[in-house]
Amino acid sequence: WSTHITGLCKKVGSTIGFLRRNLRNCPQECRRLAYIALARSSLEYAAVVWDPYLRKDIDKLESMQRRAARFITKDYKSRDPGCVGRMLDTLKLPPLEERRRQLRLNMLYKIANDLTPALPAGDFLTQSSSERRRVRPTAYDGYETHNIIQRQAKNNSRCFKVPPSKTDQYRNSFFVRTVVEWNSLPDDVVKLPTLSSFASATGRLPVTPKF
Repeated sequence: WSTHITGLCKKVGSTIGFLRRNLRNCPQECRRLAYIALARSSLEYAAVVWDPYLRKDIDKLESMQRRAARFITKDYKSRDPGCVGRMLDTLKLPPLEERRRQLRLNMLYKIANDLTPALPAGDFLTQSSSERRRVRPTAYDGYETHNIIQRQAKNNSRCFKVPPSKTDQYRNSFFVRTVVEWNSLPDDVVKLPTLSSFASATGRLPVTPKF
């Protein structure tokens, strides 16, 4: 998806430039809402499909939001370490990587609870062992594996089987990657009755380790 992300960032960069030229005298909250509506919405359109796993692509997307933070605050000169991060915290703009993770988990919740008729749960998800038990990630002495399958943990009674995968691309695709993250969620979270309650609960959980 690198080509797609490069083109997307070029488009969003132009949008931010347009907003900067035309909203320079607007209140900060107006500039923030304009970024969310016209730029961030593009950065997240269909993101459950193309959510990148390569750090270069993740950083490229985050750079767009960092650029927007300077536009919103009208601070183009600060260069001290962490200054843009503080801007984002003040503006309540979480990292796009975290938001994409939330979008993927929300989509899997809808599929698992038959809220998406076009994607029947039975066609895409297979229930794991009904026995509730915790499975810890594979550990190696002095070595940290980057294999998403080996890093999974099963923490709830609604775990699904992880589809077999042989390539990094498929291993980091929606169903493989998100099922691993779903399986690590607490039991009380995956059993929540509504999408809004699930989204609220997972939004408060720590971000899973980067694969």
